Amino acid sequence: MPELPEVEILRRYVDATSLCQTIEKVEVKNSRILEKISIKDLEESLTGRQLRSTSRHGKLLFIRLEYRLWLTIHLGMTGWLHYFQNIKDEPIHDRLLITFDNGNHLAYRDQRMFGRVGLAEDPHILSREKGLGPDVLDLNPTTFLELMQKRRGIIKPALLDQHLMAGLGNLYADEALFQAGICPKAILSNLAEDRLEKLFQCIQMVLKTAISGGADFNALPDSYLLAHRSVGEVCPWDGSPLMHRKIGGRTTYYCFQHQQM
Repeated sequence: MPELPEVEILRRYVDATSLCQTIEKVEVKNSRILEKISIKDLEESLTGRQLRSTSRHGKLLFIRLEYRLWLTIHLGMTGWLHYFQNIKDEPIHDRLLITFDNGNHLAYRDQRMFGRVGLAEDPHILSREKGLGPDVLDLNPTTFLELMQKRRGIIKPALLDQHLMAGLGNLYADEALFQAGICPKAILSNLAEDRLEKLFQCIQMVLKTAISGGADFNALPDSYLLAHRSVGEVCPWDGSPLMHRKIGGRTTYYCFQHQQM
């Protein structure tokens, strides 16, 4: 499931491939992906315009069109964008196909169709309407501490609460807790400020490292959990068998030896 690093990689991909080309044709191939807009309105709003720049808030991707309009994309579980030249290379499961006047194409493919595509006049207003907290990469240590100290309960669900802070998903939350040596079942009120500060530093480090590595788990340092996050694997730090539990309804991996409550 795409999380903040994957969305940031995709944002840069759009910047590198799809900007400043006039849209000649738009085909919505399944209306299930549309969010609060009709097929006709989306096609008419995009046709004849150019994609001019991109932005991101948490896991939401925004692509600015001409005349103060933004294409909004939430990737869901299997959504992605593909830029290509030959229509024979059109990806399977594409749900939206944009054709530029130079003959190239940008397709949104989504096998399971949990993603959503829409339009917005202002990304900041849309983010507030969705109740999203600040983007996790925009936080500073003081704000992070304030957010965590307002929340009760277990640390792992708090990190995944997009209303608290936007962008951190299940996989990278596990990695940040692993790097910080904090058990995902730890109670927030029992965590001292210095441990929360360490967690903040690890969240920033993990997300930025993942982005710099192209969100490829195999490109991560050997000391990272993500490449070992499966049943039967062992901790890359001490060789202990990794625990896997459902915490807050999400499958969670951690090392019981060095991730302390």
